[in-house]
Amino acid sequence: MSPVRKLVDGAAAVLGMQVARTLYSRWRRMTDPDRQRLEPLAEDLKRQALDLRGHEDVGGAQADLRHANERLAAAMVETAEADPELGEVEVRALRDDLRHELARLASADIKASRGGQVRQDPA
Repeated sequence: MSPVRKLVDGAAAVLGMQVARTLYSRWRRMTDPDRQRLEPLAEDLKRQALDLRGHEDVGGAQADLRHANERLAAAMVETAEADPELGEVEVRALRDDLRHELARLASADIKASRGGQVRQDPA
């Protein structure tokens, strides 16, 4: 693997762990009943983030972490939508925040798949 590829994969992995940390932190601030219900997803996310370090199959580990991030984010949105105490504005804000976090991760995955090269249009 080229040094550039290692650098790009490493940056994507770091971003995946940052998104995981953000989601895990949000999960920890949820109400007890909601937190207990989502605990298996949150703990899986934590495990995937920790397993990424030193993993031989970096691409596979990154994909597993991305899927764990997506599963927890989706469950958090579903929980918020079902909460009668939350209004549409709060649910929309949560959905937008989580979509932004996952978009950052997807953008890093695209850059990593291109080997860090960004395609430029010819002038």
